[in-house]
Amino acid sequence: MTKKFYELTPDERLALLTIDDDVRAALSEQQSTVNAQLVENYISDFRVPIGVVRDLLINRQHYQVPMATEEPSVIAAANNGAKMLSAGIDVQIGRTAMIGQMMFVTEKSLADFVQAHRLEILDIARQARPSIYQRGGGLLDVVVRQVSENETSVDFIIDTQDAMGANIVDTILEAELPLFESFHPLGVILSNYATQQLVTATADIAFERVGGEHVARQIVALNHFAQSDPYRATTENKGLFNGASAVVLATGNDWRAVEASGHAYASRNGQYQALTTWSIKNNQLHGELTMPISVGTVGGAISVLPAAQNGLAILGHVNADELRMVIVSVGLAQNLAALKAIVSGGIQQGHMRMQYRALAMQVGAEVDEVKRLVPRLMAEKHVDTELATKILMEIRNESKS
Repeated sequence: MTKKFYELTPDERLALLTIDDDVRAALSEQQSTVNAQLVENYISDFRVPIGVVRDLLINRQHYQVPMATEEPSVIAAANNGAKMLSAGIDVQIGRTAMIGQMMFVTEKSLADFVQAHRLEILDIARQARPSIYQRGGGLLDVVVRQVSENETSVDFIIDTQDAMGANIVDTILEAELPLFESFHPLGVILSNYATQQLVTATADIAFERVGGEHVARQIVALNHFAQSDPYRATTENKGLFNGASAVVLATGNDWRAVEASGHAYASRNGQYQALTTWSIKNNQLHGELTMPISVGTVGGAISVLPAAQNGLAILGHVNADELRMVIVSVGLAQNLAALKAIVSGGIQQGHMRMQYRALAMQVGAEVDEVKRLVPRLMAEKHVDTELATKILMEIRNESKS
């Protein structure tokens, strides 16, 4: 009997793909027995570079922070932002819980039913996942939220402790379904809009740390523009997530969920806006960033992937709340560095240096040749692969003479 594609080994799957033999061999060399268990139709690994923010001061504690990203200049900018924030970042965390939804299309009122059965609902949750209660978590509250005239969401607020929590939430939700059977629920699922996991980072920066009062006021003005213009806000928030998501990825967490939640929060006032707010307070530049961040430090891929464990080890084996503090702080640092670069006219120079390194490697430059090729590319007005190859040949000829 012929095996189905998903039943094949990774190498057997590779053999069926229409690719060159050298590509097939390269993919085979990058395989991992651990990762082969994580995704369907696995064939190989895709590696992303990991760098580090050397020192970030948060709530009077120093952190070294791993960042996984393929984009040039992101990690350099995060380190630059951390230096400007060297006086420290203050981070506040409120209640941290996930939200699970049970959704209904009905004219009936669910509020009275939930109130009358509250104790039973709490007891069902405890029986469904007793282990999370033993660790200090569990179902905290049940809230009935009217979405439209005939659409209702019953929101289950669940503390999952240091776990990412998707399995915990879904298990509790499914256990609760029979109690609500007469209302014919549409279904149950966790919500990635993590409004029960808001984290706020604030910082005060002396004008001289950013290049003077004029630069500080330009940063404020540019940020205000992003509060008014969704086109600018989209780019500003994307830049913020360049840093925040790199930390999320380096620790084995779900960066798509964090970004989706952040973008939803950026639209909470009816218009998409910048997540950060910069102002002048007490003759200093004042920055503030509030984000919903749902991450974990145990369970799921985090406990399986060696790379995720390595990332957490770099951080110092923090708990989930500390990881949230680090992520929001990197977001603030990344945003500050980007805004300063824009108002100072320097964002392209730093970014292009990294791009030219990639171009140098693309045209075949060795490590020592990259160091010589990049400065010469920086001096050119118009650069492409043809020019880079030409200059590389000149460098090699110079070395021979």
